[in-house]
Amino acid sequence: MKTMKTNKNETMRQTILLLFVVSLLLSGCGTLRQPASDVLLMSAGGAIGYEASGKKVGGAAIGAGAGYIASRVANSQIDTALAEAEQRGYDRAMGQAVKQQYWIIQNQQRRADGAGETEARYVTVTLPETTLPGGVILNPSTITLRTE
Repeated sequence: MKTMKTNKNETMRQTILLLFVVSLLLSGCGTLRQPASDVLLMSAGGAIGYEASGKKVGGAAIGAGAGYIASRVANSQIDTALAEAEQRGYDRAMGQAVKQQYWIIQNQQRRADGAGETEARYVTVTLPETTLPGGVILNPSTITLRTE
């Protein structure tokens, strides 16, 4: 009879250890964060409750329930923090878009008003006769350039 209890205890410890290890391995994945933390905290709570209650199943159940509640509270706080961070990022992006639109409108109005534009000037340039390296001779000429 004693060996049967020892086997049950050993099996339960191995199961709890296995759940703990699996939870640790999966806790890094973003999509499995909540289920992994649920399993981890439930198994840890169950193990603590089992040991604290003098190895009674009722203590393990209460410990597992407490672990689940702790997991839900922690996940709720994480979700709230993520939502707040996302909202702050959205608000900052909207502020930046408003600034960009403001400067686009300012630049368009400056161009439309002619503010900052100078009147065009025309400069006459006389080019002398030139001989290029291939023996080609360019006749003298006069050109007019527009400058602003």
